[in-house]
Amino acid sequence: MKYIRIATVPRTFAYSAIGSLILGALTYTGYLCHLNLATAGFLCLIVVVLLSSFGNMISATIHSIVAVACLDYFFAPPILSLRVSDPLNVLTLATFLTTSLGITFQVTRVRRERLLSDLQRKEMKRLYGLAQQLLALKPEEIDPPRLLTLFRDVFALPAICLFENKTAASYIVGEPRYDLETRTRMGHLAGEDSDDPLSRISVRCLRVAGNDAGTLGFEWPDTDEFAPDSLSALETTMLERVQAYHDASQTAAAAQAESLRIMLLDALAHAVKTPLATILAAMGGLRQTGSLTSDQREFADVVEAETSRLAKLTTRLLRMASLERDELRPTMQPVNISRLLAEELSLKSQQFTDHKLSLVDPRETDREEFAGDAAVRLSGVEADPELLRLALEQLIENACKYSRPGSSVDVSAGAMGDSLAIRVRSRSQVPPEEQSKIFGRFYRGKRSRDETPGTGLGLDIARKIAMAHGGNLVLEVSTEDESIFRITIPVSSKER
Repeated sequence: MKYIRIATVPRTFAYSAIGSLILGALTYTGYLCHLNLATAGFLCLIVVVLLSSFGNMISATIHSIVAVACLDYFFAPPILSLRVSDPLNVLTLATFLTTSLGITFQVTRVRRERLLSDLQRKEMKRLYGLAQQLLALKPEEIDPPRLLTLFRDVFALPAICLFENKTAASYIVGEPRYDLETRTRMGHLAGEDSDDPLSRISVRCLRVAGNDAGTLGFEWPDTDEFAPDSLSALETTMLERVQAYHDASQTAAAAQAESLRIMLLDALAHAVKTPLATILAAMGGLRQTGSLTSDQREFADVVEAETSRLAKLTTRLLRMASLERDELRPTMQPVNISRLLAEELSLKSQQFTDHKLSLVDPRETDREEFAGDAAVRLSGVEADPELLRLALEQLIENACKYSRPGSSVDVSAGAMGDSLAIRVRSRSQVPPEEQSKIFGRFYRGKRSRDETPGTGLGLDIARKIAMAHGGNLVLEVSTEDESIFRITIPVSSKER
């Protein structure tokens, strides 16, 4: 929408008064020169048309009426009277009025269109210059006060205000004649564009990617033209640019931080493996001396056991680092699943003493898909034991963290068609609105962000491990009473 103010009321009054004086002086001079009605009417018509080039339709109409009145008074008998005795003179005066109004209307319309064209050209020049200044700014240099100052200076606005939806902050530049900030906030609450010609204030809602980004309010300039929609479109474009820059910066920063974390994890794991191997070799050499007492041998056993455990943890760290780099290559070998589950549950029972961790027989459940000889399936499944332990560790830890203290966590394994299925069941619930998001990288539920420590990587890692084996990890069941996560690993025919 464009607002054009060709003539205000004072201007219209001034044009009308000046034109009326000119027409009165012209007709009086013609009267003194003894001109006839036709000649005087022609001269008045020329003057009325010329005057219409400077005023508007209202002043042109007034000029036409004044001209008819002057012609009647000075040239239509009875002279020096507003009465008309000859019907032909009535027709002549009526024709003059109709002709002058028609001509002045066309002249005024053409003048208005020409003025509109000139104003549009000026506006495009202003918008082009403003767009050049805005594009010359670097995204990190763009801030609301700077943008508002540019808009105010280019469009000669008395005042301009921006309300940001994300921060709920208001920025105002200039000296508003009215309470512009309040009107801008009210426009944001209403969610609608508005224009107030009386106060000369416009409010425009800014939307980026279909979402409310803020609201722009401005007082109209004192010039004859104004384009609030063009102004709001430019502001929306700049907000989109700033938002895209911030999103890209955050993504790049997160990727860089994650890359650095993985690199440090990898370096740390490699640095630790060498001294661990040295300790184990030294303990082996110490045993071969044969001079250890029983107590010393007992201490040596503890050192070797803890060092071996630390070496396994280090190996796990290296596997996690390779997993994060998407270079995961499982080392497949026969694995006794029952033994692996029992060992992992034994370790986790020592860590989570407030939960009851159990390995249950799937044949004791009512699940029909566990039909088959589970014992045969579990004795020699081809898998990567370290990776599988890591996936189970993530699932069991999650089950204990997000379930009530004192509740039980059940783990079972059995055949499901052509795959091995490992289920971890806990007394907890995943909210329906979060079930499609929990496997996302770094995602943490709303309730767990403040109550439970974590990084949001556990399920993502476990799923990657399952997929590296050709299987998958899914949330099989989630009710108010329980949640069941299921890992499936394909089993070849020779393993059955």
